[in-house]
Amino acid sequence: MSNKRKNYAEKCIDIHDIESSLDLVINDSKGSPVAVMQDGNPVFYCVPADTYAAILEAVEASEMRALNERVHQLGLKLFGDEDSWTSWMKKPALALNGQSPESVMGTKEGMQRVSDLLGKIVHGVIV
Repeated sequence: MSNKRKNYAEKCIDIHDIESSLDLVINDSKGSPVAVMQDGNPVFYCVPADTYAAILEAVEASEMRALNERVHQLGLKLFGDEDSWTSWMKKPALALNGQSPESVMGTKEGMQRVSDLLGKIVHGVIV
């Protein structure tokens, strides 16, 4: 029984030809993924380092937007309106080492800290 997998790359190389031809195929791909095939199925994909870094940056930005939106929605639910939420975001918080929530929201880790802090407030934990 054959489980044929979809190929998501325009360029392909057989797994047995990697050592002799990978550089040529990668250069020919012009930054697009290259499918490494075995028995007609993609086994894995190769991408140039710059393309991989761009993919990781796009994923990180998407995750940060989603986390930022979750924090914002939790804040609105907790504080009731945009003005109260915005005011709280600007005030220093002891749980954030005296920094304002707004000032730590520039990183994914900072957003997670603010999210955790809001969760504690929601659950009545003194912060």
